[in-house]
Amino acid sequence: MLLSGGALFYPRLPILGLMIFSCLLATGFRLPPWSRLTQISALLAVILIASIVRPGPIHYESIAIRMANFLGAVGLLSIYLMAPAGALIRDLFMFLKWMAVQAIATVFLAKFMGFLFVPITIIEPTFQTILLLFNYHELIEDLGGLIRPNGFFFEPGVFQIYLNLYLYLSVFIYKRAAHSALATLAVLSTQSTTGLIICMVILGAAAASHIQVGSLKRRLLSIALVALIASPIIYLAYDNISDKLFGELKGSSIAREYDFFTGVNIVAENPLLGIGFDHARYLAESGRIGFADTSLRADNTDDRATSNGLLYLTYSMGIPLALLFSFAMFRQKILPNRLIIGAWLMLSLFGEAIIFTPFILMIVLSAFVPSRRPKLRLPASGPANRASAKFLS
Repeated sequence: MLLSGGALFYPRLPILGLMIFSCLLATGFRLPPWSRLTQISALLAVILIASIVRPGPIHYESIAIRMANFLGAVGLLSIYLMAPAGALIRDLFMFLKWMAVQAIATVFLAKFMGFLFVPITIIEPTFQTILLLFNYHELIEDLGGLIRPNGFFFEPGVFQIYLNLYLYLSVFIYKRAAHSALATLAVLSTQSTTGLIICMVILGAAAASHIQVGSLKRRLLSIALVALIASPIIYLAYDNISDKLFGELKGSSIAREYDFFTGVNIVAENPLLGIGFDHARYLAESGRIGFADTSLRADNTDDRATSNGLLYLTYSMGIPLALLFSFAMFRQKILPNRLIIGAWLMLSLFGEAIIFTPFILMIVLSAFVPSRRPKLRLPASGPANRASAKFLS
């Protein structure tokens, strides 16, 4: 997770090396049967070849870094292919519930005990932190109101991805009201527009499933409960979107508009194989054919990386491979409820360029693991085991 959106002061390459070694150690330096990794190996070979033969200069360093992240994702996936059914769900639930507590506690501490926070500037922007555990940063001064927690990540927009994953597990897998409420409050604390939309999608899908079953009395009770919960969330989402479109935070929407249309322009000129993974190549192309009608100042676009993960995927590898990856988001086999997980991934990546990171890639690459027949028997009963049996077998 630190490699998949972690704060920029965490050293990427040492953590990646440690993660790959830990994956090998966890599996006893063994790999799943070759038949289960054949499609993934073929895909990685195609990506590597496309990165080399595409038009333009070859940047071997960026290719090596991205392929290392792919290998890290394969290592993570291998662990859970060899682990008992439901292992990933149990691991995620164990860690993510504490991240939700971390988010809410950060807001509380900043509001009532702000003197405990100290500034740290290793890489811009400056973080306010307590022992690198409770973290936040502010890009716009004196806005007032509650701070937005970062968790261990470089911005709240990434933090909400993991908090919404916890919400999904709480609502659909474990079905625990207390955890669902905790997860919802944690997502709301990030004040992320995308996070609020995903939150509404998850809760809406859960509500729809409850309304369709049970007695009339239970259905009416479910509808009343949904209306009670949905009203404040919809209001907060509307207020957040309005502020980012027309209020003091409108710079955020302007920046994302620039990223979107600049990405589209680059894809239009390089539709088949993209421009590769080299950030310098993207900056050169964005300087040449970037979105011209933006309200951003020139000094804000000169060295600006994209925030749109879906367009990052497309302009890096081309439309054919991007479509294959997008399809895989809805066909992944490591988490249940494929449609919801696919929507969670697509919406999250529309606002965060973390598609080529191990945690996200682990989920996407699981789509290319052939299913075994017959299905595995579960060693014990439990919500995580029952929900993930057919996906991990």
